[in-house]
Amino acid sequence: MLTKDLVKFRKQGKYVRPNFIAADNSALLQIAEDLLIVYQGQEEGENLTRGEIEELVEPVLKSHRDLKLTRGLNKLILDRCEFSQAEDFDYPAQRREIFLKAAELLKQGTENHEEYHKKMRNDSEFAKHDIFADLPENETLTKCKELFPRELLERYNCAQVQGLLFHASEMEVKVSSPDPAELRRLFKYLKFFRLLAEIKQLKSPAGEKDTIVMQLKISGPASMLENSRKYGLQLAVFFPAICALQKWQLKADVKLTNKIYRLNLDETANLVSHYRNFSAYIPEEIVMFHRLFKQKIEDWKISGETPFIKTQKQEIVFPDLNFQNKDGKIIHLELFHRWHRGALLKRLEFCEDNPDLPLLLGVDRALLKGELTQLLENSTYFQKKGFLFRDFPGVARVNKLLEENVKKI
Repeated sequence: MLTKDLVKFRKQGKYVRPNFIAADNSALLQIAEDLLIVYQGQEEGENLTRGEIEELVEPVLKSHRDLKLTRGLNKLILDRCEFSQAEDFDYPAQRREIFLKAAELLKQGTENHEEYHKKMRNDSEFAKHDIFADLPENETLTKCKELFPRELLERYNCAQVQGLLFHASEMEVKVSSPDPAELRRLFKYLKFFRLLAEIKQLKSPAGEKDTIVMQLKISGPASMLENSRKYGLQLAVFFPAICALQKWQLKADVKLTNKIYRLNLDETANLVSHYRNFSAYIPEEIVMFHRLFKQKIEDWKISGETPFIKTQKQEIVFPDLNFQNKDGKIIHLELFHRWHRGALLKRLEFCEDNPDLPLLLGVDRALLKGELTQLLENSTYFQKKGFLFRDFPGVARVNKLLEENVKKI
């Protein structure tokens, strides 16, 4: 991700447009290669420090007239790096002790330099280590995920859009594909990043009856009253899943310096998604739930095929998880996190009107504010097919509800 000061865009009337770069520009490709060599071209065991990397990188950054651009490229590489962590010492306190001991030894008139250091090491275990290892400039590079120059330039273009979406008040996306699995993958990304959208299926274009067209309306971080920064990050990291599709359109209202601007984009922007390995972006808590469910539950399994459930208003419900028992009966689960209050209210209304739905509702306790607590307690549907959780549901709780509701299917 690019920080706000590194995002490049221009305002044109009521519109905002990212400043995209040409991914085949030879000069920029050379800069990208020079930067990557610093991070990826180390000999085994070389372990450059942050301070050393900054010294090597600075001439490359200044070799181009657009310093904001080159610093943005460098930031994207740094995001792929892992650095060493300092050992478990109270470094400031330990340094103070060493300096006091050193001053005392010098007062005593230690015979020579070698003797002085020997006494210091014998008196303190801490002195045997790098006593300034906690300073950021002394962290050493341990890993940098491989990246090619053109990929870096393509990621930069994508990151420009992500930086703007971080400040979106609303986002509307229209996607189309003849392959339902491609759309399901998009909606799984939506769920994995804990975003909820109002989803509607639109009419297929003339002559393309097999093409599925979906419209998604997602509230942006600027519309949130709390945790807006985290929600903005989730919305931004979802964007590459959109531009992975062949046909898409995006409209977003972006708040910049207390003024709203419209961002319009579609597939003609030629943005390249780096989301190729789907499993690499599945959050750890979901992976853990799948693993524990498989280990502990014998009568049910998590089904990989996620359906689109239509409501009376042509809206689409896309569950988070689907469970199938040995008799082939299927029950779905939809989760509502701290940003999903509006979506939860709509879903409760829909479920109350359709009490026989094989759909369980999980609600994060972070949502329990105001009248919502009373609403859940008074909901006949939620009392039978709903439960509360914190961060992510427990396997035992989900299994209990599955067993209680399977007889009603």
